[in-house]
Amino acid sequence: MTAEGGGPAAPRQAYEPPKQSVGGQLLDAVVVLALIFVTLFATTYITSAEDQATTEARPLAEQPLTPGERTQYQKMIDAGVADEPTLAAGVEANQPSDDKYEIDVLALIGTIVLLGLYLGFVYRTSFREYREVIEERFGPAEAADPTETPGRQR
Repeated sequence: MTAEGGGPAAPRQAYEPPKQSVGGQLLDAVVVLALIFVTLFATTYITSAEDQATTEARPLAEQPLTPGERTQYQKMIDAGVADEPTLAAGVEANQPSDDKYEIDVLALIGTIVLLGLYLGFVYRTSFREYREVIEERFGPAEAADPTETPGRQR
């Protein structure tokens, strides 16, 4: 590389990336933890509210069980490991059903739109920061020949 005058290029200073303060790092960590906590808490609260609204499970005697399963469940009840309502609820929850996994189409579309917006935001922000780093590292872009491919040296 040569300088504009034809002589050797002036040595460049070593790149020093911007530094974030300890307080800024702690604030970032607290914000991320708070968002995770709120998300998990809201999910748990909504799920538990839905679970409380369910109907009572049928007794084990009315469940479609094999004789071996019935014997094992009775042994668990006799040993005091579990009680009948808990076992009945577990058996009921694991029975095959057509409406077991409901998909809310509106929520699915909303999630896809939100994810697309988020990824677009991340892409735009990352690209802007990438340009800032390149400008900081190599200097501002010079007015170059419009036919020249950016990033290529001749």
